[in-house]
Amino acid sequence: MKQLFYFIAAILLLCSTCPAQSQTQRTRLEKHVYTLASDSLQGRRAGSPDAEKARQYIEREWLDMGLKPLWDGTFRSAFELFGQSGYCNLVGLIEGSDPVLKQEYIIVGGHYDHLGVQNDQVYNGADDNASGTACVTEIARQLLARQSELKRSVIICAFDAEEIGLHGSSFLANTLKTKGMIDRVKLMMSVDMVGWLRQGGALELQGTGTLANGDNLTSPKSLGIDIPIRTKRFENSIFTATDTEPFAKKGIPTLAITTGIKSPYHKPEDDANLIDYEGLDRVTDYLAAFTLRLASTEGDLGSGKVAEKHRTKVPLLEAGLQVGYNSSWLQFPNAAFNGKSLSGLHGGLALQLNLGNTFSVHADLIYSLFRTPLPHIEQPFVSAFRMRQQAVLLPLTLQLNISNVSNRFFFNFGGYAAYLTAHDVYKPNTVDGPAVMKADLSYPAELGIAWGVGFRLGYHYEFRIYNLHALTPVYLSGVSAEPQYKSFPNHSTLSLAYYF
Repeated sequence: MKQLFYFIAAILLLCSTCPAQSQTQRTRLEKHVYTLASDSLQGRRAGSPDAEKARQYIEREWLDMGLKPLWDGTFRSAFELFGQSGYCNLVGLIEGSDPVLKQEYIIVGGHYDHLGVQNDQVYNGADDNASGTACVTEIARQLLARQSELKRSVIICAFDAEEIGLHGSSFLANTLKTKGMIDRVKLMMSVDMVGWLRQGGALELQGTGTLANGDNLTSPKSLGIDIPIRTKRFENSIFTATDTEPFAKKGIPTLAITTGIKSPYHKPEDDANLIDYEGLDRVTDYLAAFTLRLASTEGDLGSGKVAEKHRTKVPLLEAGLQVGYNSSWLQFPNAAFNGKSLSGLHGGLALQLNLGNTFSVHADLIYSLFRTPLPHIEQPFVSAFRMRQQAVLLPLTLQLNISNVSNRFFFNFGGYAAYLTAHDVYKPNTVDGPAVMKADLSYPAELGIAWGVGFRLGYHYEFRIYNLHALTPVYLSGVSAEPQYKSFPNHSTLSLAYYF
């Protein structure tokens, strides 16, 4: 009877212990988020005393679990911004066991700063990104418990100053490069906003295309984890960025990991009570198992591919399609007089030869319809007639690119040629009316100078404005008196292009 009692007691203890272990991680996650997203930390604005409070909390957690610093006996890696101190990453290391592979690194990081206080409202940033900081901390705890299984080393990061420009991750990437370590980083993961799994429907991994065999490596089924995931081969938003960017631009494979922006993104309502802690617990288990797999997989992890938004060099040759609107008018140099303008349309090809990131040779091959008002010979301020031209237009310009590779402004200067395929003068609002005005071109082709400005949005979309001033004249005359009026066509074009 006594043995039966002990047996039943042991079974009860075992049954109560297993869920308690799972609950322990969930409880810790909840504690991390509630602490970091509390009103007392005032939104953890980068460079503020409240960010320092967050750092102290994260440091205590890391020390208590036995995480080791990466450098100099301290987790702290301080940096300056705009001549001001007070900014600091926290960087830890879980060393791998393989004598060779432990010199390679997997980076798991998330930013801990947020927006602070604005208009007397605290932006606590529970999902953005107390959730990611909590997740990274518990991933580190799981990996430490299984450290003997790691072949590669794992760098654990809590980044500062993400919200004001990815400065913390940029500082770490540059520091690793300075120390000759960046080429040994085999993957960087940014865990950013992972607290709304239930509401978001899935954990999203952006950048699986930067990994060789990325879809198989990230499969939760093969890891034995029950979690819905959604993969994207590359990060493609040109309006948002996370801490992957400074590493991706150095050629490192990256994964941006999130449950999406269904939470009150950058709003005061982003509070700890709204977090899906059961989902956050599952996200943590999945990412810990995934990191363990990558840290234990031999061979190169990268595919050699990078997201378009993370390219640092433009391709040598680019081609695309364009459509646009134009307006045309005549300039009379002898009379210091410009005529009115009329609108037209054009469409065709856009071609660009890039001579590095700064200079390009740009050409357009488009078919254009130009319409130009003609003043009455005897009443020059009355636009009684219209000249209509159809032409194959070829502007060829040298382009100066400003700003980064994917989003940039540019200036153009050069020349253009237009071969006229059709040309007539007509009087509007009449049917087969008498021709009382004619326009004689000195050449069948129109030649002139071209200059313009524009901007590229991402790698695909471009908006361009050209001003075209003809150097070949048009002579206007009336049928009876035949007086000659020398004029020069002017065109302004607005084009939207899509590059393949």
